[in-house]
Amino acid sequence: MINFENSKFFYDPFPHCLFQEFLNKDVYNEMCNEFPSLSYFEEIKDKHKNDNKFNKFRFINSQESIKSFNKFINTTKATKEFYNYLNSDEFILSIDKFLKKNGIELRFNNQKSFSAKKFVKNLFSKKLRVDFEFSSIPLDNGYLLPHTDGGNKLFGMVIPIIDNVKIYNAKNLGTKILKAKTDKYKFNFFNRTVPFEETELIRELPFKKNQMSIHLKTYDSLHAVGPIIYKDNGKKLYRKSITVFFLR
Repeated sequence: MINFENSKFFYDPFPHCLFQEFLNKDVYNEMCNEFPSLSYFEEIKDKHKNDNKFNKFRFINSQESIKSFNKFINTTKATKEFYNYLNSDEFILSIDKFLKKNGIELRFNNQKSFSAKKFVKNLFSKKLRVDFEFSSIPLDNGYLLPHTDGGNKLFGMVIPIIDNVKIYNAKNLGTKILKAKTDKYKFNFFNRTVPFEETELIRELPFKKNQMSIHLKTYDSLHAVGPIIYKDNGKKLYRKSITVFFLR
């Protein structure tokens, strides 16, 4: 289902990859049309007061919201097909082959021999799972502070959802790939956030139609969004995306 051919891999400062036209155009457009309304979303709260780590909303297949998530997914066609594909042995075999081709070996199940079917079987166990998240970040000062993702994550996938071309009037829409300026922030395995001013911008992955990026979790996989700059007194708009995490 995913086209792995039209891709570009980067290794500095950590492994990440950008895909163009990664889905059939009609499938991608249908997924954009099926994106849930904001009424499904919850605003993400910081664990600690005054952390200010992000300004975003999400709708995810977590244990707390799995019933409503499944109910919504079953009303879709393209999104459900994509969701099921990500939970299949076909996808695991394909992503494993693609990563190995580019010098990345994750050994998903931490054993000497890799079994795709065994990995898929374990996806819904306590050891491994797939987090599928619909994300909405307000264009008005929306942001995600520089972070490396949780220590239990193997890799993440980000798919921009473009259903309103007005979002292109915003600045800082892309995903910023960053490097820590000082040694204090260079080892960051357990997802501490880092002030923007303590990071150096290596590149910004554009936020475009039918595009996907993959980010490998490392101790220095710093990335961020925003702060988004958007000046318009009209309808409130959001940076919409589907974010998928594979967790150990």
